[in-house]
Amino acid sequence: MYKVGSMFAGIGGICLGFKNAGCKLIWANEIDKFACMTYRENFGSDYLVEGDIKEINENGIPDLDILTAGFPCQAFSIAGYQKGFKDDRGNLFFDVLRVIKAKKPRIVFLENVKNLVSHDKGKTFEIIKKGLESLEYKVWYQICNTAEYGNVPQNRERVYIVCFREESEYNEFIKEEFKPIKLKNNIHKIIDVKDKKEEKYYYTEKSKYYESLKETMKNKNTVYQLRRVYVRENKNNLCPTLTANMGEGRT
Repeated sequence: MYKVGSMFAGIGGICLGFKNAGCKLIWANEIDKFACMTYRENFGSDYLVEGDIKEINENGIPDLDILTAGFPCQAFSIAGYQKGFKDDRGNLFFDVLRVIKAKKPRIVFLENVKNLVSHDKGKTFEIIKKGLESLEYKVWYQICNTAEYGNVPQNRERVYIVCFREESEYNEFIKEEFKPIKLKNNIHKIIDVKDKKEEKYYYTEKSKYYESLKETMKNKNTVYQLRRVYVRENKNNLCPTLTANMGEGRT
């Protein structure tokens, strides 16, 4: 059974995938106290370390087979200012390297926004790739959309980076063909629109968005996205990526 540690664990999305695959979660770290509350509800609290990764001694992390890290994406996302490594959040990738260097996991699994690959004309990703290779890892990466590879009716494009210490394991991994799968799910299989929730979850006439929503939303069988100044119909019936930033884009 593979032993897994997770940096920037959030509420445990990546951890859940590895747990469902039969791995044992032995260590996780997250700085956001509210995300930690949710993580503990989902997984318990025995191994979760709440706090700033920069203040964690990498040598105190237990030995593990796989290290995962969905390191902060705001510095690279097109939804932000794209300051990259000039942003403190972008620099957190170097803490990933610090932990890798100390623990030498067999496999490293990283996830970030699609734009990471092309950020700063590819220079940012080249630094990341060379940093991983300098620690003697073989690096594979691919941009995947959840609607094409996860049977999830959401347009969410992310780059996945998988690294191996052993060349034989890397070669075995890349033999697999990562082909898109047919999307069978739709938003109605996930959200029951007939299941009425508390009033606080609905826009009312008191909302400044109400008139725009009422005027635009005519089709009950699709998804609408409330942007900063307009409402947009997603005619492909895919939910857009939900953003958490200083903007006001909503779905």
